[in-house]
Amino acid sequence: MKRAAVMLSCVVGAAITSQAHFVFVVPEPGRQTATVFLSETLKQDAEVDVGLIGGTKLFLRDDQGRETPLTLVNGAHTFTVSLAASQRGVIRGNADLGVNDRGSKPHLLLYYPKTIVGDAFAPQTRLGDAVPIEIISSGSPGAVRLQLLARGKPHSGQITVLQPDGSEQMADTDDEGWTEVFSQRGRYGAWARLWETTPGERGGKSYAEVRHYATLVFDAGTSATTTTRATTTQVATPQATTERTATRVATLPEATSSFGAAASDGWLYVYGGHVVPTHSYSTEAVSGRFNRLRLADGKTWERLPDGPPLQGMNLAAHGGKIYRVGGMQPRNKPGEPQDIHSIADVARFDPATAKWETLPPLPVPRSSHDVVVVGNTLVVVGGWTLKGKEKTEWPDSIELLDLSASSLTWKRAPQPFKRRALVATAVDGKIHVIGGFDERSQVVRGSSTYDMASGEWSKGADLPGGAMNGFGPATTVVGRSLYVSVDNGGLYRLSSDGSTFTKVGQATPRIVHRLVTDGDRILIIGGAFGGKNSDLIEAVSIGN
Repeated sequence: MKRAAVMLSCVVGAAITSQAHFVFVVPEPGRQTATVFLSETLKQDAEVDVGLIGGTKLFLRDDQGRETPLTLVNGAHTFTVSLAASQRGVIRGNADLGVNDRGSKPHLLLYYPKTIVGDAFAPQTRLGDAVPIEIISSGSPGAVRLQLLARGKPHSGQITVLQPDGSEQMADTDDEGWTEVFSQRGRYGAWARLWETTPGERGGKSYAEVRHYATLVFDAGTSATTTTRATTTQVATPQATTERTATRVATLPEATSSFGAAASDGWLYVYGGHVVPTHSYSTEAVSGRFNRLRLADGKTWERLPDGPPLQGMNLAAHGGKIYRVGGMQPRNKPGEPQDIHSIADVARFDPATAKWETLPPLPVPRSSHDVVVVGNTLVVVGGWTLKGKEKTEWPDSIELLDLSASSLTWKRAPQPFKRRALVATAVDGKIHVIGGFDERSQVVRGSSTYDMASGEWSKGADLPGGAMNGFGPATTVVGRSLYVSVDNGGLYRLSSDGSTFTKVGQATPRIVHRLVTDGDRILIIGGAFGGKNSDLIEAVSIGN
């Protein structure tokens, strides 16, 4: 479906009709009732006949997916529904206004109101295939973004965002359906539309298309007028005292995402990546620049010998040398049809000689994978094999290279999943593989653990937060603790028993970025957000 099929309705002015208004369900203070009305804002419109939506069907869906019907009670310019004070979940429903023959062509008019009562960023708030168009809330209070879904899949288009201060903004969404970040705290509203050319007949009236409208209402923290009181009461809580805020410490030589990074002997090494606006692929979109930053001062960058332009790869450090494995290369020039290929190249950089050395290539080309060193073994996990116009393949094995051997030869071990855009790191001889996309383009929030000694795989902990937190995260190890950074900027630590993640810090939201350990601090590097690449390097001090 093209961008024009999912866009915003800008019907304003003229005579007020149901076409220019949207069905909102707004919880009242105390959340024991919610009002249901037609309006362009989160306030009822006395000039609109609320009887138009008298047939609206609403349900409260709890965290287990169980739905309870809600009864509409007629009021002045609104309907109300009752909610128990302890109820949490998603109010969702539909309003069928039948065939409308006003405007350019007769159409069937359908609304899908959705309101989150409770945690606005919980993954259970996603309706998926239950509705043809949906708006998803993600992030955290003070760093909110929305995602537009059409038929359950991310879609580019526009969303009208009603912000807590009463302002309205038309926000474009990228190819993954995401808007920019919104920093206000408080109650948000949003709406978007999907028009489909699907002729039909209803009640003896013919229509040429179906017009779907989705709305969303949710609370993202407290508003500015109550933030001070909330902060005062929370300062003494363990959560407030253990979370660290990231600080800016440096900038990259070029804004980049989906690149490689590693630390070795007091230097941060950064290689390549995607350097133009996201989802644009050509020979000009990918970099082969290789640089290193002196970590002692955070200012001194050195240009190193470049390599092939690559993205969707990573670096690994071992024995004072830097290893580069695989990656993705566009072969088409700007404006030409995309021709993207994964590569099998493997190379080792020696800082002492400032030269790259070619190593045995991967048995199968890979990109969007990750690499990690355990002992003397370089391990490649996940990813896919892009072959231009040919069918994409998904490796179902990990590749292992013993770096201490006199003759370097790749060996293979089974991998019980097919995923890309994942990350991996090693703790105590175990490789933790976190997040990614599966072969059905579904985000994976779970993790898998590979024991190098036994060769066995086991299920790991799920990432917390919104559904997109599994796409393009970043991970590293400090001491013997694993840390992961997700798309909303949250930094989480895996418990010692590997069962749960606990939030320990907050940085700038981003995806397809990198984490690198520098002593007792974690560097959060580059990445992309809102369709733009970042040159930002932040740090979170872990301490004791």
